Amino acid sequence: METPSKSFPLKPKSAEGVTLLGLGANLGLTALKVGLGLALGSTALFADGMHSLSDLATDFITLGGLRVARRPPDESHAYGHGKFETLAGALVALGLAGVGVFIVWEAVEALRVGSLPKLGWAVALAAALSLLLKEGLYRLTVKLGKELRSAALLANAWHHRSDALSSLPVFVGGICASFGVARVDGAAAILVAFLIGWAAFGILRRAVHELSEGAFPPRDKTRVIAAIEGVEGVKSWHKLRTRYAGQAAFVDVHIQVDPKLSVADSHAIASRVEEAVREALGGQVSVVVHVEPASEGPDEE
Repeated sequence: METPSKSFPLKPKSAEGVTLLGLGANLGLTALKVGLGLALGSTALFADGMHSLSDLATDFITLGGLRVARRPPDESHAYGHGKFETLAGALVALGLAGVGVFIVWEAVEALRVGSLPKLGWAVALAAALSLLLKEGLYRLTVKLGKELRSAALLANAWHHRSDALSSLPVFVGGICASFGVARVDGAAAILVAFLIGWAAFGILRRAVHELSEGAFPPRDKTRVIAAIEGVEGVKSWHKLRTRYAGQAAFVDVHIQVDPKLSVADSHAIASRVEEAVREALGGQVSVVVHVEPASEGPDEE
C-alpha cells in the first residue's frame, strides 16, 4: 500500500518580487559603476560594475527558473518542475565564475601598466553606495530564500553578497588612489575576483548535489526520522530515500506495522506518517509511504 501526499502549492509572488527589486538595483548600479569606471580610469570600479551586470543577467535567469519551477506536474514531468529552479542556481554560479575570470584579466593589465584612477574619492563613494545597497538586498533575499528553501533565491542572494564584498576593496582602492597610491586599484580588482570565485564554487557545489539526486543534509534527515518514529503504530522503518527539487522536498519510506491491523488502520498510520514528515520539514513536501507487516524481513535503513 502506498499513500502519495497531496500536491503542494508554490508561492512564487514574494520570490519574484524580491528578484525584481534586485534587478532594478543592479540596472542602476551597473550604469553608475561602469560609467564612472570608464570615465575615471578605475579598473576595479569597472570590474565591480561588470559584476553588477552579471547580477542583472542572473536576475533574469532566476526569474525564469522560478516561473518554470512553479508549473504543476504534467505527463513529461510527473514530479514537477522544481529542478529548473536548481538549474537556474547553477547557471548563476557559472556566470559568477566567468565574471571572476574576466576581472582577473583586466586587473593584471592594470597592475602591469600601474594606472592610477582619477578622483579616487568618487570611486570610493560609488563603491560605498554599492556595498550598502547590495548588502541590504542580500539580507532580504537570503531570508526569503531560506523560508522558501529556494536554491535559485539563495544563489541570487549570494550573488548580491559577493557584489557587496567586491565593493569593499574598490572602496579601499579609491581612498588610496585619492592619496596618489598606485596599483592598489588593480590589486583590489583581483581580490574582487577571488571573492566572486569562492561564492561561485559554493553555489555550484550545492546545485550539483541537488541535480545529482543528493540526499537531505543530516539535520533534515534527522527531522524526518524523528517524525516517522514519533507516529504511534509504526513498529520500524527502512528504505528511507530523500531528495530536494527546488523548493520541493521528496521523501519515500517503508514502514512496518502490526500485521493484524486492517487495511484501513494501516492506511491511517501511513497518512499520519505523511503528515508528521510534512510538518517536520515545514511545507512543500511530497511523501510516499509503503506499508509492510512487521514480520516481513529484518529491519534495515
